[in-house]
Amino acid sequence: MADGNSYVEQSWRPWDERYADHVIGKRNWQLAAGCSMLVSLVLAAGMVWLSIHGRYIVYAVEVDKLGYALTQAKPLTPAAAPDITARIERYEVAAFIREARSVSSDPQAEQEWLNGMHAHARGAADRFLDEYYHADPSHNPFRLGRKETVSTQIDSILPLSAKTYEVRWTEQRRDLNGAALGMPTHWEAELETETVPPGDADAIVSNPLGFYIDHINWTEQQE
Repeated sequence: MADGNSYVEQSWRPWDERYADHVIGKRNWQLAAGCSMLVSLVLAAGMVWLSIHGRYIVYAVEVDKLGYALTQAKPLTPAAAPDITARIERYEVAAFIREARSVSSDPQAEQEWLNGMHAHARGAADRFLDEYYHADPSHNPFRLGRKETVSTQIDSILPLSAKTYEVRWTEQRRDLNGAALGMPTHWEAELETETVPPGDADAIVSNPLGFYIDHINWTEQQE
């Protein structure tokens, strides 16, 4: 009987040596595949949960009192939104005045300023600017730029209402060598504004905020 058992063991030994490794390898592969599938299901469930319960935090770049961007970014909260909007509007107002009143000796730069100005003017403001530049040849910035430049320094921007601003600025004329021509002059303007979302591709590029000057009137302050 012992010889029979020994014979059976000897007969199964070649089978074990030939196929046992394959069976064990297949079982290990099945276990690895099962673990991988389980991990994938857990990750997929986690992504679904995050997509449902996730939230976005909007950050805004802090600007100074005239709207120039600073380096620090802070989360945008409901309490901070109105103040940021007001600063952006003041920046747009300041940029509009600089583009309208400054004069460059470079015609291309001057044209860029005028394009930016016209992109933010409409209605009565657009007609006022057209009359100002064409009624008197001395107001033509391209003609002035052949012999002098005009720099514009914003002194103050005061909101008179939710849509109206009072702006005061100083202008300095210089010859093409940079020498001052006369004393600085002081100006004041009242601007009525409105924000209208841009409706076409050109408006999105030239005036992405949709911030417009509807009415404008400026005068030189007398000493």
